[in-house]
Amino acid sequence: QALFSVTALLCKATPVAPPVFVWQAMANRAAEEGRPLRLSDNEEEEEEHGGMPLKKFVPWLFLGGVAAVLLGVLISKYVWARDEANGPSEPCPGFGKEIEDCPAYPKPYENQNYPVEPTLNGTFPPTFIWGLGTASYQIEGAYREDGRGASIWDTFSGADTVGMPGANCSYCCTEAPCKINPAMKAKGATGNVACDHWHTWKDDIALMKSMGLKHYRFSIAWPRVIPDGHYNGGLGVNQKAIDWYNEFINALHDAGITPYVTLYHWDLPQGLLDPAAGKGGWYSVDEATGKPDGWILPEWKAYVDLCFRTFGDRVKTWITFNEAWTFTFLASGYGKAPNLPEYSNMSTWPWVAGHNVLLAHGNAVEIYRNKYQAVQQGRIGITNNCDWREPKTSNPEDVAAAERAVLFQLGWFTDPIFGKTGDYPEPMKKLYGDALPEFTEEQKKMLKGSADFFGLNHYGTGWVNYDPSEPGDDRSFGVVSHDGLPRGQSVWLYGAGWGLRKLLNWVKKRYNNPEVILTEGGWSVAADAPSEGAQDEGRVGYYANYTSEVLKAINEDGCKVTGYFAWSLMDNFEWERGYQERFGVTYTDYILGPDPQANGQYASKQPTAGKQVRRRKDSSCWLEAVWKDNALRDVKGPAFTGCVASSVFNGNFTDSFLPSCKRMVKVSKDGITGTVTCGNDCLTDACFGTHAATFSGGTIVASFHPSLGLNGANHSTGYWNNATGTIDWGGGASWKRITETATVETLV
Repeated sequence: QALFSVTALLCKATPVAPPVFVWQAMANRAAEEGRPLRLSDNEEEEEEHGGMPLKKFVPWLFLGGVAAVLLGVLISKYVWARDEANGPSEPCPGFGKEIEDCPAYPKPYENQNYPVEPTLNGTFPPTFIWGLGTASYQIEGAYREDGRGASIWDTFSGADTVGMPGANCSYCCTEAPCKINPAMKAKGATGNVACDHWHTWKDDIALMKSMGLKHYRFSIAWPRVIPDGHYNGGLGVNQKAIDWYNEFINALHDAGITPYVTLYHWDLPQGLLDPAAGKGGWYSVDEATGKPDGWILPEWKAYVDLCFRTFGDRVKTWITFNEAWTFTFLASGYGKAPNLPEYSNMSTWPWVAGHNVLLAHGNAVEIYRNKYQAVQQGRIGITNNCDWREPKTSNPEDVAAAERAVLFQLGWFTDPIFGKTGDYPEPMKKLYGDALPEFTEEQKKMLKGSADFFGLNHYGTGWVNYDPSEPGDDRSFGVVSHDGLPRGQSVWLYGAGWGLRKLLNWVKKRYNNPEVILTEGGWSVAADAPSEGAQDEGRVGYYANYTSEVLKAINEDGCKVTGYFAWSLMDNFEWERGYQERFGVTYTDYILGPDPQANGQYASKQPTAGKQVRRRKDSSCWLEAVWKDNALRDVKGPAFTGCVASSVFNGNFTDSFLPSCKRMVKVSKDGITGTVTCGNDCLTDACFGTHAATFSGGTIVASFHPSLGLNGANHSTGYWNNATGTIDWGGGASWKRITETATVETLV
């Protein structure tokens, strides 16, 4: 019986027919001898009736059958392997069987006549949005403060999470030093301190204000707001986090800066991911069927509802998820958290996670639209990411491979929302088969149209050529190369501004020209010192090229692009790469030192809290010039000469909070050291007396009284505002230069 069960199973698993030929041979022999073919427990009965004693042959029957099935399996595997090596038979897999079914070469630049230099003139639409962005885990730091819970990135990077809310999972750390995930490249780098933004946020708003920034995108940390991820009827909410975000959002508004909030930027509460305990996070499936079950949805819905309810009166643009492709596809075996063995089968888990994420997005939008949108008058969408994939040649096979590469990354998440059916792309369904989960009709209805704008992150471009023997984990049968394209500091980043224009046209064509907000775009440039980092000519060139192509897409192609957010406000934690790669338009001097709550090669050189310094880079000053005039700007003089030198601080100033108080700033010849003096008419002010100061470009750091300071700290940071001729300090104070000569008297 066991043998028959195995045989039946093998037959079911292979296209080869069941082994009937053994039985047929015996039947033929019996017919030739004029005997019936019988199978009986009594051999003598068989012989008495002139039959064949088949019982003798039963073992051979089974052995022959099993052998035949095994042979069939081997033949089947050979045929499968041969077909895999040869690839699909049709020229453009997923699109049809004939060459006529292949997609057309993407416009514009269909003759591969790409621009060499950017267009450096032209005006953007009057309502165009210019902004900068960050993410909570990358800048906040203070990872164990004010009730914050552990996130999957704390666990992934090897931070000491012992005793933190949510950090009691089966694979969590129980004793420091904590294990680092093998996929973490910069071992010892964590988000423990990062940019120390949790403490320096007032100074950072002053930095934004000094740039003339009017739009700022940031994310709320789910593990701060609900530390272990479980809402528990409101008992799981961390009020300290709510208070911090409330104060921060209010301060942005006070500075004339509009907040754009991302609800999820990869920092899942660790308390929602524990495979051994049945907590699958985004990877949760029904154990009986293996299909996505949305286990996480109740906690997600409680979290987003809390955010809408608490902050929605001041936040008018919401983004549900940032780059679902990155935290599902890349997190299932390519180095992003969680990178667990249980979820590293690329043939299964990315599509499970992506399915759950799309349903979470749809549910969040449903909550916002049903309960809050009419009253709060805001809007909601999702941000997805895609580098452009240009056909290596004009051959239809290459064109189709490039189309699949874009469709299977971007279209995977955007077709269900912006497409006509609320479902995955048809070519994807054809090539993925059962691996791609199915939506119910009700879910399709929920997803279709579930965004008020098309959020798009875009960084680089690559060439694609068709290789039928290399389906790849994305099953696009495309091989990516980057011949002739400039590379940033990051190994994956190759720039081509024209690629962004082509991607915008792709979105326009496929989704009937939706409103597009470019929510990220940036260029990494290495630097080891503030003065070196400030001169980021490569990043200036990147933004000049990319914004030039955006304007062409608007004016020449009719694409409805309404905003561009550069990434990032400041250098920060670049995920598995740590702090080596720098994307900021502001240089972050991390004041590196040992982190006792981390371990690994780089643990001795990690950001420290309390003394970090920011310095604006030339790219931030070029962007300021662009958004000030809402027009493209040349990257060279006299149109652009870079940021100010520290000598700009020399002079006398008055304070908007205490106009009678005269302040004198002196910068030494070295351009780095100096003093700040506040005279007798400043007796009630924290800066009364003479204090040491340091300078770095347009940044001043003054050491005021430890018990006072401008923010109650032992030092305050200010930034030169070129537009207003003021020093903008953290906390809101502005020192205005006094044009006439002033004498500052101090007590002896």
